[in-house]
Amino acid sequence: MLVPDIANTFLAGIIKGAEEAAHERGYTLVLCNTGDLPEREATYVRVLREREVDGILVASTRLAAATVDALRADRFPFVLVNRGAGGTDDLAVTVENVGLAASVIDHLVALGHRRIAHVAGPRSTTTGAERAAGAVAAGLRHGLRISVVDAEAWSELEGYRAARQLFRDGAPTAVFGANDLIALGVLRAAREEGLAIPEDLALVGFNDIAEASLLDLTTVRVPQEEMGARAARLLIARLEGEPIAEPRIVLAAELVVRGSSGAAIARRIA
Repeated sequence: MLVPDIANTFLAGIIKGAEEAAHERGYTLVLCNTGDLPEREATYVRVLREREVDGILVASTRLAAATVDALRADRFPFVLVNRGAGGTDDLAVTVENVGLAASVIDHLVALGHRRIAHVAGPRSTTTGAERAAGAVAAGLRHGLRISVVDAEAWSELEGYRAARQLFRDGAPTAVFGANDLIALGVLRAAREEGLAIPEDLALVGFNDIAEASLLDLTTVRVPQEEMGARAARLLIARLEGEPIAEPRIVLAAELVVRGSSGAAIARRIA
């Protein structure tokens, strides 16, 4: 299994689900931490294939297109995890990023916000591109222009850097971070600006990592362990020649409203 950052608690849930599902079927999970670096990903793929692993779970966000193309060409079994499928025959387990991002914007608009910004994940990834597209489209539906700034990685540090740029360029009343780590970076930048959450700035993330509930962060809850388990079972089905009814599994996810988006404040004002 290729993952970009083993310290990311969102990925920890996916890894746990995959490992347990694999173990149930007599398989062992080999974990590779790529650092989200294409050259390291390519090296791991080469080494794994040389060691004759049965198949690969790809949770790494920036796996080079050439590497995926090579896996397809060689008909080497793989499943994409938390990222969109590039080929029509690719196996993938994901969530409906466009619609879920739109639901975040709908929530913020319902609370009265008109100046909304989105700190996007890398739009070279399907996840980053889809969430940004969903946010922008939802804004247009409400007659709003969503300001978008790009984080270069799915990290707190990049969320912080992008938010610093955002606060220099304008004054949004609400920010939607493309994942919870990015949202935490926005939170740090907001505190440095003297902004209180949610009184001065509403904040929403995506994934519902463990830290989100501790920080009272409104976010989209993704079923992390189920995602890993479904991906492992899908790969094993391919390996063992079992029928696959759904090559692309889209899991249900939901917006979890907590204090950071200011819903309670909006209700008191109303």
